[in-house]
Amino acid sequence: MSSPANNESTVSQHAFAYQPQPINGEFLGKHIISVDQFERRDLDILFDAATSIRKRIRSHDRGLTELCAGKVMASLFFEASTRTDMSFQSAMRRLGGDVIAVSNGVRFSSMYKGENLSDTIRATGCYADVIVLRHPEIGSSYEAGYYLDLLNTRIDNPTVAISGGDGIGEHPTQALLDIFTIYDRKKSLDNLTITLVGDLKHGRTVHSLAKLIAYYDAKNVRLCLVAPESLAMPSEISDLVKGHGIAVIETEDLVDVIAQTDVIYWTRIQEERFADPDIYETIKDRFIMTPRVFAKARSNAILMHPLPRKHEMGTRVDHDILDDDPRAIYFEQMENGMFVRMALLVKVLRGVYV
Repeated sequence: MSSPANNESTVSQHAFAYQPQPINGEFLGKHIISVDQFERRDLDILFDAATSIRKRIRSHDRGLTELCAGKVMASLFFEASTRTDMSFQSAMRRLGGDVIAVSNGVRFSSMYKGENLSDTIRATGCYADVIVLRHPEIGSSYEAGYYLDLLNTRIDNPTVAISGGDGIGEHPTQALLDIFTIYDRKKSLDNLTITLVGDLKHGRTVHSLAKLIAYYDAKNVRLCLVAPESLAMPSEISDLVKGHGIAVIETEDLVDVIAQTDVIYWTRIQEERFADPDIYETIKDRFIMTPRVFAKARSNAILMHPLPRKHEMGTRVDHDILDDDPRAIYFEQMENGMFVRMALLVKVLRGVYV
């Protein structure tokens, strides 16, 4: 989305050259912008912290509210995303921090007057300890990291950025909560067959999740990619996964792999991506998860979805039937998102063991 006042991109060229620091076992003071910052050690640290936080919440541990007491999170959501926004705000409040929010889009911000994104980010950085940014343009989170690094050399209180979604680019915290959910349910990523279904060409969630599965370097993992040929996973992603020793199976028919699958990650075929609506009509009905389809899955398989869901999971009646199946865990997946984001906030702001 461009600023209405000048009709120009709000993202500078600096964004596309910026490289965020790798985590390397130390989260404190680092921006969370891309899954490429993570390796297995970092994921294990995050899994342990999220698990600990969940236990402390369930035991009503009041000490959680001390972990981010005195810290301020700015929620800058220039694109609609009710769930991610609420998840981050809830996470910060449960840790005892405060939240200042701009969640009404570009039209209700100074960017509507013509202010560029870099100035908006730096102005916000003067008020907050962490900025969670959701923006419709690719590169926006990298822009935030670049300009906050410049700002942090000149102000007393440094600020970190966490991406809440970077256009159609990346959504790292969604991928982190997804891989945590798989690990948590299966107790390991070893020996799993994980199947990603739907629009694998444009889906930022499946791109990031596939990368994290590769970076975790689990043993004997198979990744099944189920999509129409026109919406197949980009070759750079599938090649990266293969380079980590993961077997990749590509098919247009879920029936080919569902009986061998441990994890099914469902996404919708995105109608808005098709210039020819007739092509969409010929594809969409082949990628709908219904109770009849799910009945073909293993008794211990799990069904995940980043939500919101639409016709890709059938009718409202289908939704209700699927929701009653204990293998369908997308709402547990959402709750895990809060635990993972709590863990991230504690780690980047305090760096402490949770």
